[in-house]
Amino acid sequence: MAFGRLSRRLAKIEADIEGAARQQAGQMVVDERYVTVRQIVDKTSLFVDKIVQEVQGDMPFFNQMPYFTSIHDRDMRVLATNSAYRQHFGNRISQPSWAIYMGLHASPETCPVGQTMGSNNVMSTRARVQYSSGVSLPVMVHTSPIYNNDGEIDLVLEVFAGIKETHDLAVEIRTTQQRYQRLFDAVPSHIAVLDREMRITAVNRRFKGDFGDQTGQKFWTAFRQHDTAHYTCPITQTIKDGTAHQSEMVLTTRDGDVYDMMVWTAPIHTAAGKLLQVLMIFLDVTEIRQLKDNLSQLGLMIGTLSHNLKGCLTGLDAGLYLMDTGFYRDKPGRIEEGLDVTRVMAERIKKLVADILFYAKERPLEPRSVYAMQFAADVAANMEQRIRGVNIQFSCSFIPSLLKFEIDTTLVRTALVNLLENAMETCIDDVSDKAHRIGFKVRPKGDSVVFDIDDTGVGMDPAALKNIFTLFYSSKGRKGTGLGLFICRKIIEKHGGRISVDSEPGRGTAFQISLPIKLSGARRGRI
Repeated sequence: MAFGRLSRRLAKIEADIEGAARQQAGQMVVDERYVTVRQIVDKTSLFVDKIVQEVQGDMPFFNQMPYFTSIHDRDMRVLATNSAYRQHFGNRISQPSWAIYMGLHASPETCPVGQTMGSNNVMSTRARVQYSSGVSLPVMVHTSPIYNNDGEIDLVLEVFAGIKETHDLAVEIRTTQQRYQRLFDAVPSHIAVLDREMRITAVNRRFKGDFGDQTGQKFWTAFRQHDTAHYTCPITQTIKDGTAHQSEMVLTTRDGDVYDMMVWTAPIHTAAGKLLQVLMIFLDVTEIRQLKDNLSQLGLMIGTLSHNLKGCLTGLDAGLYLMDTGFYRDKPGRIEEGLDVTRVMAERIKKLVADILFYAKERPLEPRSVYAMQFAADVAANMEQRIRGVNIQFSCSFIPSLLKFEIDTTLVRTALVNLLENAMETCIDDVSDKAHRIGFKVRPKGDSVVFDIDDTGVGMDPAALKNIFTLFYSSKGRKGTGLGLFICRKIIEKHGGRISVDSEPGRGTAFQISLPIKLSGARRGRI
């Protein structure tokens, strides 16, 4: 009997111990779950802060706006809150989810958490809440259900922020952006902002006015780069090392306009130090470069022309001396020789002055429609006597045609005469005993008229051939000004034509000029 009572008592003790253990274990699970939920809320808030700092850098706007995060259980009790929630609403753990709301949403069924529990859907709700200080404000509430393994709602995530504060913040951001945009646009230089893929993300007013709104375009799609190696490009260097760089670049727009630019690049970093974008500032130095080139050319021209004029004046002195001594000693032959020298020097000075005037002062084209063959025949007639007078054969070949083309007759005649004179002089300079010939041909070719001028003179080596059209370069030494062929090419290009040359030492030179039959509208009257 006593043994039975003892057995029953032991069984009861074991059952009580097992129940207490189960209850304690259940409470431990609940406590661990609560701690886990709270950690999730805190970590979520921390991650949002870090993401905002990474994206916005030093811009503090997001963190200045209180955003509230909380998690609620299926009994609509607050399980965990973030620091902003606790700061403004106090410790609400285990309190009802609707306790902070006012008006229509201050009940279990109508509060945002209750609506999500009832609908099983993500919800967005406009409501009014009351801070622990008694201040109330409108908010936009976002609630989302969190399901357990059985597909039932286990928790509800609630996130909200003040509508008025959001509006005020948006106004502040917009005002700040406008202020910085005004400063951005007020800079007199061209400014562009590029991302790491060299895509233009922002431009100022000066850039937009000169190059158009290229936002969204790759930088090297909007521009073509010249004479700057990839490893010296300041954009590439800044993206590579994250530091500021400076360089001079020549950029060509898609319309073909060429700009000499002084470029400064500077990195734009996030608060974490990651390169986000590249700021580019352009200073257009095209006019300065042109002025520098013009001054250099002017100095070179003065030096070159001084030598040429000195040579001409020396020749005139020689002619005058011959004439003077001829009269004094009554020697008509010496007088005639002096006159010939004087005429040659006068002609050379005349040509020199004409080249200087043409180079120094541009004028618009004055095109006329003329017969190509008749125009060529007139040029040949003016040169024929001079060429044959120095014992050079002049061979002309004009295909009979009534073809007309548009040219500025004065300019094109100047170019052709210059080439024929060069051919004549190169034949004269040849000291060999061979007979010399100059050929002059004109022929139609497609929508162009082609002039061929060739000679059997001394020819040119590759170095001279490469520089023949360069300003102030002359293969004649002191006999040439270096203006003639430069002006010749300039005239042809102004008409939209092309000029090419082929030459070998001792075998002569051949020029080919191609001029369009009809001038384009863009070139009519163009300087």
